[in-house]
Amino acid sequence: MREIRIRKEESGQRLDKFLRRFLPGAGSGFLYKMLRKKNILLNGKKAAGKEILDEGDLVRIYFSDETFRKLQSQPESGKVPQQIPVLPDTAVIFENENLMIVSKPAGILTQKASGEDVSLTEIIQARLLEKGLRTEEDRLYYQPGPANRIDRNTSGLVVFPLTLSAAQQVTEMFRERTVHKRYLTLVAGEYRGPARLTAWCSRDEGNRKTQVFFQKKEGTERIETICEPLVIRTNRTLLRVTLVTGRTHQIRSHLQACGYPVIGDPKYGKYLFDRRSTETNRPDPEPETSLRRQFLHAWQLEFPSCDGILKSLSGKVFTAPLPADLKKELSACGIGFQPSR
Repeated sequence: MREIRIRKEESGQRLDKFLRRFLPGAGSGFLYKMLRKKNILLNGKKAAGKEILDEGDLVRIYFSDETFRKLQSQPESGKVPQQIPVLPDTAVIFENENLMIVSKPAGILTQKASGEDVSLTEIIQARLLEKGLRTEEDRLYYQPGPANRIDRNTSGLVVFPLTLSAAQQVTEMFRERTVHKRYLTLVAGEYRGPARLTAWCSRDEGNRKTQVFFQKKEGTERIETICEPLVIRTNRTLLRVTLVTGRTHQIRSHLQACGYPVIGDPKYGKYLFDRRSTETNRPDPEPETSLRRQFLHAWQLEFPSCDGILKSLSGKVFTAPLPADLKKELSACGIGFQPSR
């Protein structure tokens, strides 16, 4: 039997959600069955799972130690696995007891896609354990995960709430789009407007690509992207892009559909199609580049007015430095612009 006294950090969530975090190896059906059979009690009484937990509540779980070990899926010790890369301190843009903002390198997943993946999430969790900022007991209650995601080969800012209450608030900010997300991208062509692009998109799961349409069709979702040219050179434009909506591959697919594919993009940048033209589109070879990934960098996050545990974020803008490979590409194009704010 295990007794869990609910701390302030865990209060305010439903019992069933708490149990899924505490016992990640247990399915929802199994947990509800245990609640019905009174193998899980809340304050000594039968519970349905939808109860909102308060600080000081007592959860009793009547499982054997062997079952606990199986359902918690925890390592035997808090040692950091050797195969997990170390996150350099220079990648940490902001950190306090409630939240981390890190600059993700290109080539790393934000979250694992399969069991053998090592993603930024595992790297962050390993860092917290190694530095003694979290314990194995903390991991049973809440494991930090990203509040926003960027593609494997996109670099830049990712937010990791470190407490459940911070996660709830930050996730709501991203859901309500009150956090402004700005990207830097280098595109083929000389982009001079319009500043606000609107279209509709759908996801083709067969080839895992986003298709963009300039008229609404059944099954499509509206997308809106704000593009501001920062530097224009022959057949190259450095853009500051602000996402109004946030669909999968939105920037890459939207710009490609408008005739300005992202330099180095292997999925959407192979050919240049000027869809604004009334003439038949002709594919032209993508301009040469030494980049081995798309020139797309999650550059800035601007937070709205915040209070409570997130007060330190209120109105602040966080910036991720431009990686070396992207600086090199700008230099090769004769663009000396090095964004710092």
